[in-house]
Amino acid sequence: MQPAAQPSPPASDPTEEWAAHSPAWATTGAVPTTAATTTTPDASRSSLDSVPDLTGPQQANDADVWALTAETYGAPPPGVVIDPVRTTEMPLYQTPIAAPLKPFRFGAVMLCGVLAAIVALAGTFTTAVEITSDAQLVPTDTAPADFRTGTWVLDDLADNMSIAILIAALLLVIGGIAAGFRWRWGSGLAGGAGLALTGLVALAIGLAQFPIDAAREFAAIPNTQQFTLTITRDVGYWLLLASAALGLIVFFASINDAFGDRRSGLNPWIAALGALATVVAVLGPMIPEGTAVFSDNWYLREGPGEPSALMLVGRLVQLALLGVSGVAGYLCVRRWGLAVAIGGALPIVWLAASTLFDLTDTPVGPAFANPGADEIELHGVTIIGISAVVAIGILAVVAAYDQGVRERR
Repeated sequence: MQPAAQPSPPASDPTEEWAAHSPAWATTGAVPTTAATTTTPDASRSSLDSVPDLTGPQQANDADVWALTAETYGAPPPGVVIDPVRTTEMPLYQTPIAAPLKPFRFGAVMLCGVLAAIVALAGTFTTAVEITSDAQLVPTDTAPADFRTGTWVLDDLADNMSIAILIAALLLVIGGIAAGFRWRWGSGLAGGAGLALTGLVALAIGLAQFPIDAAREFAAIPNTQQFTLTITRDVGYWLLLASAALGLIVFFASINDAFGDRRSGLNPWIAALGALATVVAVLGPMIPEGTAVFSDNWYLREGPGEPSALMLVGRLVQLALLGVSGVAGYLCVRRWGLAVAIGGALPIVWLAASTLFDLTDTPVGPAFANPGADEIELHGVTIIGISAVVAIGILAVVAAYDQGVRERR
């Protein structure tokens, strides 16, 4: 007889087996609901076990989470803001900082420009030529018509020259102050006015030779009178020469601002037309009239009342500097170059306008007069060239301003 079979033990509950090895599992049954409490985690703990439960009614502070996981995930990347309400990576935008304003500078353009303007104005209204005699002279029929003794200022030689030099002086001061604020057009305006001032002084030196040559002709005529003429180039003469030298210094100093301009260039078609108009304006006063030939622009013609060698040199210098300021300025196709062209042309425009419309009593045109001309009148080509210079200059300024406005938008 076999013994009775023992009843087999009941199969173990899987839940109880898991519970025995993992204390995190509770026994089957209702789990009491407890309110989640917010605890301040220790920054020295790096384990994820210490992260508070995020499933409760309260959410952990995101900054605390970053602090706990700093060793595992690293510190929050720069430019990321932890929002305390929702965990969102928000880019940190930097507020643009305006570039600091550059201080006003007292550069060579400003200092030499203001000094050139002062010296030029002083020379304009100071005696340039003085002719005296040690005896009282009796006029004769053989005496040159232009001969007299006394003093001459620039207005006595040509009464529209003083206003032309005043215009150049104003442009020098305005351009020099603008250059002090580091505006490239201001430096160009002063440089162009410096070239114009040098050309005006060259023409004034030629004009001053007329009374000197008349006095020498009178002294060479046989006369029963005994006298001694004294010809003096006075203070105004040398002040004008000094202002011409300063004007050239201003131009060469302004060239430094022509380089490094990274703004877009001006309209090349307008620049080409401006250069062409300047060439026409330069060639107009060189066209011979009457029996003169083109070579009379540089060959000296002997005779009473004929232009002296200084006059020939002076008028060629003025035309050459007008060409440099206009052609080189426009073809630069930059605001500096446009200002050079305008600064170099405005005093010459005044000479042409005052001569054409008889605004003064004894005016002279650009480069005095055409070779062989009996009177001081403008040639038709000169009128066309100067008019084109004015029109294209205005067009270029308007186009440059419009382009600058569109670039700032």
